[in-house]
Amino acid sequence: MTVAPDAWDGYARTVVEIRRPEEGDLVVRPAPWGVTGTWPWPTPEPVYLLTAWDPGYERPGPEVNRRRQAALESELRPLVAAMWSAVGTDPVTGRREEGVAVRGPGEAEVLAVAARYGQDAVFVWTPGVWATVSCRDRRRQAGGWVLSS
Repeated sequence: MTVAPDAWDGYARTVVEIRRPEEGDLVVRPAPWGVTGTWPWPTPEPVYLLTAWDPGYERPGPEVNRRRQAALESELRPLVAAMWSAVGTDPVTGRREEGVAVRGPGEAEVLAVAARYGQDAVFVWTPGVWATVSCRDRRRQAGGWVLSS
């Protein structure tokens, strides 16, 4: 019998590139608990990373995913102070999803928007923690983070 891999294993490995045209791009890599890099933002406010790509077991393809992502971004715009494009990649499987990094809304708002797009979880990045937070229940997996080029 084969056991399906837990998506959370992939989330724990995901490397996220945030494109910041004015300030320079960032590449955030998960690290062991307690390990953190130098916080690259002017305030300690959390950065949330979310996507509308490939909800659950659906794999609708790039065209449908990009339409869903555009709708998610339109819904987020009035709620956020800032938004940047982002791409998350699992270095083991090569799985890649386009998304956004946002600042401004509260965690509950971000989780609600992501849940409306069928997402399992979002990333929450703070000066001290890189966390995967469930959109469906109270599951939260936290660790450290480092920046790389």
